[in-house]
Amino acid sequence: MVAVDGSNMAHAVIETAVKERTRLHTGRSRTTAVVVLVLLAGLGLFLGLVVGKSDPTSAPTCNGQTMSRSDECRIWSNHGGGGTFGYDEMIDRRESGKGVWKVVGFGGAALAVVLMAVSISKLDPKRPWGKPVTEICPRCHQPTLREKLTVHTISRGRTNYRYSGIVTLCTPVCGFTAVRQR
Repeated sequence: MVAVDGSNMAHAVIETAVKERTRLHTGRSRTTAVVVLVLLAGLGLFLGLVVGKSDPTSAPTCNGQTMSRSDECRIWSNHGGGGTFGYDEMIDRRESGKGVWKVVGFGGAALAVVLMAVSISKLDPKRPWGKPVTEICPRCHQPTLREKLTVHTISRGRTNYRYSGIVTLCTPVCGFTAVRQR
């Protein structure tokens, strides 16, 4: 096992915070979130419109054979839902299965659109990282310090080690960084 001292972990927590701030300010986080959510919304619309598409005027089938109005279909089931069903009942059974795909598809698409709106606002590159600090920066003497609780995780096998601290950063130009225990 590799020994890790506290100063290396403090530096790792600071580096995690700097990368998070950079990712936020470049807009990559928002772009990735929007692309993934657009794909999920598209999948939801596909499920709702194509997989869940129904045609209640087409004839139902029973054991692979197209039924006529006078036919009955006998379904054997050990899990319930079996019995003898007429033409209209078989249409109802077929359409109820399609309705589930419509609900899943349109519900998933709606959820993706809501999450897209949230991610667009929360991951705005103009949004500042962290909360403002009232003190001035000891390096550049400007009131530009911001801080945020940051967690750095290291995985070794099945074990995850979490190191956290409140990281204080100044502007990237100044470069001041500090970390303290919460």
